[in-house]
Amino acid sequence: MKTVWLFLFLAILSFTSLYILMKKRNVAYVLGCYFLSNILITNTGVIINLNLELTKQDPSSQLIFWTQKIPELSLKPALLLWFIYILFSKRTIFSKLIYLFIFLTALVSIEIYFVQINYLEWVHWNIFYGYIRYFLIILLLAIYSFYLEKRIYRDEKGETHDSTPS
Repeated sequence: MKTVWLFLFLAILSFTSLYILMKKRNVAYVLGCYFLSNILITNTGVIINLNLELTKQDPSSQLIFWTQKIPELSLKPALLLWFIYILFSKRTIFSKLIYLFIFLTALVSIEIYFVQINYLEWVHWNIFYGYIRYFLIILLLAIYSFYLEKRIYRDEKGETHDSTPS
């Protein structure tokens, strides 16, 4: 039960940080990236757990389900969005690589924590696969956010996208 409260507290911090991010970036951009990150995290988790059976968890425990779902809907997307913000900032490549490692480690550490408290069992899964999973999620999210930002900027400048003749 202590774990649920920990992740509820982290969820509040995550959503507060997203509010701060909305002050720095376009609201539509942040929400679009947030929803895509949720989709990518949830779908890859379902594929890994249910379809491929690379991990196992107790499906009958509601406490375990919600304890894992809370960071999946708040903390993980917030970490991903802040990394995307850093990725498109004017930092050096070296510092971006350091941040990539830090954020990937934070994302994988959440899963390691669930394994340590026996809420998740790795059957044919390991830390390396976790890093690959989140790296691919970051890659897809970076591509999406790049084109989403271009589209929002183009729409703000007033360019039309209607191809039908007047």
